[in-house]
Amino acid sequence: MIRAVIFDLDDTLYGYGELDREARGRVREYTCGKLGIAERVYDEAYAYGRGETKRQLGDVAASHNRLLYCQKTLEYLGVNPMPLALRMYEIYWGTFLEKMQLFDGVWEFMDCMHAHGITMMICTDLTAHIQHRKIEALGIADDIKYLVTSEEAGREKPAPEMFALCLKKLNMKAEEVCYIGDSPVKDVEGAAAAGMYAVQFYPQRSSAGQYEAIADRIMRGKAANSNKYST
Repeated sequence: MIRAVIFDLDDTLYGYGELDREARGRVREYTCGKLGIAERVYDEAYAYGRGETKRQLGDVAASHNRLLYCQKTLEYLGVNPMPLALRMYEIYWGTFLEKMQLFDGVWEFMDCMHAHGITMMICTDLTAHIQHRKIEALGIADDIKYLVTSEEAGREKPAPEMFALCLKKLNMKAEEVCYIGDSPVKDVEGAAAAGMYAVQFYPQRSSAGQYEAIADRIMRGKAANSNKYST
């Protein structure tokens, strides 16, 4: 019997890609205007800044930090990052957070879980600060009881530490938990390896139909037939 649902956040509860593209475009426009440089010059510097951050830090939450991307972008351009990097970071997240919207079907799914006394939490890569801000921007802070980030766990999915920490916070057995996420490796394989019932979410499909199907499986106990399935 399922007693808790764990969501991935990005591309599971809302669409990440379009927001990221728009927010990065706003940062590019601002930076090119401030520095008087061409977009191709900025794009080359940004690719370096992002790549160097990930190369230097490896598979940890801080490797996603946009402020580090901005800082290293400016350093690559030979520009003092102190006056600009924080503003670039704020433009990115200000644009992103302002336009976030839950996928269709999420509210109905959460209402169903509440009605049946099922606890909901989020397990996500990235840093705690920005994921808390996303949860607040989406308006679901009162619906989510626990949060585990890769910053807190010290490892990124599909590392078992992430899922073990979720179970510890829930104080439940793995077979009592349904995990929903868009990544077949990070989410589905990671959660299944931890013994949870893992559901792959496809952000390119009808989200309302997927969430309705997942709720139906949970309510009818079909998740008990396998610990890895898709909608």
